[in-house]
Amino acid sequence: MMLFYSPIHGFIHKVLVVAHEAGLWDKLEFVPVYPVKDGYSISAINPLHKVPTLVLDDYTVLYGSQTIVEYLDDNSVSGKKLYPNNKQTRWDALRRLALADTVFEVTVIMALERLQSPPRDTVFSWNWAKVVRSVDQMEEDLKINFKDFDIGHASTLHALSYLDRQTKRGLHKSIPEDWDWRDGRPNLHKWFSEAIKRPSVTSHFNKEYVGDDTAEFCQKKIAEVLKFQGRSAPEKFTSHSVDFVPPGD
Repeated sequence: MMLFYSPIHGFIHKVLVVAHEAGLWDKLEFVPVYPVKDGYSISAINPLHKVPTLVLDDYTVLYGSQTIVEYLDDNSVSGKKLYPNNKQTRWDALRRLALADTVFEVTVIMALERLQSPPRDTVFSWNWAKVVRSVDQMEEDLKINFKDFDIGHASTLHALSYLDRQTKRGLHKSIPEDWDWRDGRPNLHKWFSEAIKRPSVTSHFNKEYVGDDTAEFCQKKIAEVLKFQGRSAPEKFTSHSVDFVPPGD
């Protein structure tokens, strides 16, 4: 399988955590896609032009992080399942998945808005309130002594680590420079500190990508997919100036 993804490992990638937990890490061929560099367009195989994008062994293309992580979990060879079978436990895990995924999404929105001149204050006031309420809810959720690690936890690691990355860079004048989701949230802080020790996290978090990460390699793999599907590769690479790949899960 080929995984087109952002090799920026300054935050935890949910899809990589799930792949590792499922025992499928060694089954993946990683194809780096850099969000703001020329030549990394993947729109030829994914009309949404987003990472992660997963190409199966039969060249079926899956996109959308929730689709990909559920596929990986469903095909787990490790005996580990992140989507609980028990209905009550499953719905709770999916609720926490939705909560964390939204924190990631609105943080991306604010990070991109920060680049505008001038940035719109309302974008931050609307979305920052969601972030604060959500991390407060995560703190409440972590008052429960979870015995296992599920998809909601994987997504929470992803969201909080990306939030860390962006708040340290400074999001907006209305957000205190020293704001930290750990403050006043001891349960969440303790859980996160332990969870990042998991092999599925240490496999990539804060580690440099090693391998071919050129645009040529990316387009070569796209051409391979298109050839198998009986389609033609684009005549030229698409510039990020008109075809931006958002940071992925």
